[in-house]
Amino acid sequence: MYKFVCTLVKAFIMLIFRVKLNGSENVPTEGGFVLCSNHLSNWDPPLLQAFLKRRIYYLAKEELFHVFGLSLVLKMIKAIPVKRSTADFASIKTSIKTVKGGGVIGIFPTGQREMVKGEGDVKSGIGFLAVKTEAPVLPVHITASYRIFSKVTIDIGEPLYYNNFETKPTQEDFERISNEIYDKIKALGDKNQNL
Repeated sequence: MYKFVCTLVKAFIMLIFRVKLNGSENVPTEGGFVLCSNHLSNWDPPLLQAFLKRRIYYLAKEELFHVFGLSLVLKMIKAIPVKRSTADFASIKTSIKTVKGGGVIGIFPTGQREMVKGEGDVKSGIGFLAVKTEAPVLPVHITASYRIFSKVTIDIGEPLYYNNFETKPTQEDFERISNEIYDKIKALGDKNQNL
């Protein structure tokens, strides 16, 4: 059922946008990893899910689970609710368990849509998740206006690894890693702009 829905979504997206995918060879074919992308629109999650060949479990703010209709969709795709007003250890624990179990967690480093392109308040939880799962982090950049029939480009970078700490990582380490991941994502977009 899930694959069937993804096929329908992909077909619909291809009808209204001209999608170009770069770097698909960088997507791990097996094992868990953390997918980190910039966030432009509500189109981003279905777009990435439709064009990447791994099932993605997204982290979504808890408020969205109370929106009629959308809550049903989020539950269907098994999105993980996140309480943004506090440190949500339950969502973090679920995310770590998912990745270590071989699944893919999709997360947006800014935690919300970017009001200004390439700018956002990066959350340190990304770095924490990268270190605690010891799994690859896949940087992804979406270039899109999402105007009907416009071009949408998905650039996928090489996996990043953060599993070589000799001492216990600190909060500063998590923040540094989070910003480094976000910088890698933005660099993918900059490279695409210069082509």
